[in-house]
Amino acid sequence: MHKYTGGFVMKVKKVFIGISLTAVFLLSGCSQQQQKKAEPVLNKTQVVQKAKKSFKSGQVIQSVTLGTDTSNQVVLANTTFGGNSTVYHITNQTTSSGKTQSSEEWVNLNNVYINGQDTWYKADLEKLTGHSYAELTDAIMNNKLISDPSDKLVKVYKMKRNKSTYTLTAKVTDKVLMKKAAEPIFNTTPQSTAQAKIFKQIQKYGKYKYMTVKMVVKNKKLATFNVFVYMKLGKMMTVKVGQSYGNFGSHDFLKVPASATNAKPLPTTKNNKKK
Repeated sequence: MHKYTGGFVMKVKKVFIGISLTAVFLLSGCSQQQQKKAEPVLNKTQVVQKAKKSFKSGQVIQSVTLGTDTSNQVVLANTTFGGNSTVYHITNQTTSSGKTQSSEEWVNLNNVYINGQDTWYKADLEKLTGHSYAELTDAIMNNKLISDPSDKLVKVYKMKRNKSTYTLTAKVTDKVLMKKAAEPIFNTTPQSTAQAKIFKQIQKYGKYKYMTVKMVVKNKKLATFNVFVYMKLGKMMTVKVGQSYGNFGSHDFLKVPASATNAKPLPTTKNNKKK
């Protein structure tokens, strides 16, 4: 081979070797980056542990539905919560015979501020509704189904995964678990002492049938949580008690507005006296 031709061939070989080595290093780097990005797959117990981490704020809808073959009565509390010394902003609804009554209130400690036709009134929460601020906080912020689930519940959870989203679902027939899940909802959803007494009677005479639970953990954080307890009351009536969480972290700095804190004392009438 001519010496010039041989030199050219050697240069070409060196170039290709250099390119090949560069490609190897690039591919190796990409592989390492992919390995770094890949998150380990969590097992069921680990997902439950991620959900246990406390949340400072969010939204929860609590409801009690009494139903027959022909009609439903629904008591619902749509609550946003958050802030230091947790504040609750609640929209209450009671629907019966196709008619709905609504009210808006803020709860801060044992004070409840009620919006009555553009005028705010202040009252004692427990005297008005039959439940205390501590009970409300226990039911919403310290929900044991999330923060301290029983081994029985964790055991019956079924899990599905879609990338970094884990969904746990369960159908429970254990009466002890159902009663513990329903009690905080029954205790804190009433909008008056009269409703609170009715709910106590439902708890006393109702028969627990089953409970469904659904928890979604996304990117290692609790995204949504739903629980519904189904009961039978007498021969004709059914009861559905529910609690649905979402929008975590959306109200970390929630405060009672000044318009509400400047409220007038709630007038004492036959309708709001404790019975």
